[in-house]
Amino acid sequence: MRRHYRHIIAACCFCILFINQGLPATSFNVFQSYLVALPGVGDVGGSLVLTTRAGVSLVAIFFVSTFYRRFSLRVGVAIATLFTAAGFGVYAAASNLALLCLGSVLTGIGYGFGGVVATTMLIGNWYRGHIGTIAGVVGMGSGAASMVMPVASAAVIARWGLSAAFLAEALLALGLGAVVVALLRSKPQDVGLRPASEDAPAGAPVAPGATAPGATAVSAAPNAGATPSTPAPAHPAHPARVQVGAVTLPRSDKRLMLAAMVLMGAVAILGNGYFSVLLTSSGIGLETAALLTAILGGALTAGKFVCGWVFDQLGARSGSLGFFTLLIVGLVLCALVGPGGATDGFFAALFLGTGVALATTGVSVWTLELSAPRDRLQLVRDFQVAYAFGGFAFNLMPGALAGATGSYAISYALFAGAALACALIVSVVYKRHDRLVAESASSRPD
Repeated sequence: MRRHYRHIIAACCFCILFINQGLPATSFNVFQSYLVALPGVGDVGGSLVLTTRAGVSLVAIFFVSTFYRRFSLRVGVAIATLFTAAGFGVYAAASNLALLCLGSVLTGIGYGFGGVVATTMLIGNWYRGHIGTIAGVVGMGSGAASMVMPVASAAVIARWGLSAAFLAEALLALGLGAVVVALLRSKPQDVGLRPASEDAPAGAPVAPGATAPGATAVSAAPNAGATPSTPAPAHPAHPARVQVGAVTLPRSDKRLMLAAMVLMGAVAILGNGYFSVLLTSSGIGLETAALLTAILGGALTAGKFVCGWVFDQLGARSGSLGFFTLLIVGLVLCALVGPGGATDGFFAALFLGTGVALATTGVSVWTLELSAPRDRLQLVRDFQVAYAFGGFAFNLMPGALAGATGSYAISYALFAGAALACALIVSVVYKRHDRLVAESASSRPD
């Protein structure tokens, strides 16, 4: 079992995103129609509940590097999961808007501290190569929640009421989180193993307290959640496949990537979030719009795995350009969905859902490849802050443009332009980074 413990870590990361990202965010829309019907809540209050969670999670992500320097990844995930469960417990007991917002504060903290940053660091600690596929499998956790939980929650609400559904999700977070924390280890050295895909066998034991060659350790000290002790190998065995990096982006390229993350956040979060209202405002019926939105969710979930697999086969730069192409095509089809009707909507859902997988799998891989171990936590934090800021800052734009033009199509045309700019930035930065890695490798003594 020890020899295959990395697979347990991947399963734990899948569950971490299911709990701390899937429950409070991607699957939470099932509750919206019930929340807005509550006395004293309404449409404005329902939006405030979501905005509170998004704002708090953005602030939490900003402080996540400090958090994981104080706590190990295992302890940090446990704390974050407790916040998520407590938030749903408050939702269950809420009798007014203030308590619902308090629940969103708690789930926002859980989302920020126990989401993509934590799982990306865990992947970086446990794996060296083939990280694209692993990142894709892990990213499917939040997608699985968006497919499973709405149906299950709706059934519970129909039989026992809204509070019971919230309580059930709180208990689910606690139970599944307890299993995760029991199995999770911050780094392979904690169980006497080496990171996967090293020259040494994956199951080769490591002496207690020793650091494996090429390992990205998160130090055994409780407050060393991200401080590495040795760099990753600079010469991957499979150059075409994505590898954990050993060279960090220069400051100028980091600024470019942060700008790309802001654009990606706006495109992915808002493009996905406004898809249903785009369809209905374009004359597509509610039932058809619901079906197309479900297709979008299914394509997104599958796309996360496919994206990682393609990255491992073609490399991150080529894979990114391929998925950016799918994303841009999907956004253009969204802008044309009015004249195209339901047929256009189907292909828009398929292309957009698949392409937007870049926002999870792609961003995780970019972070791992474009940073040295000592800088990784900081870069993960900065990328996630910029991504969340993009979605938060432009949240009102589609509604405002729809009010001015009578259509959401103009927003999706702008999203397509933003995705194109993001693709160009990522391509240029990767080209420079590959050259920097090659120069670094050639300058090393034999």
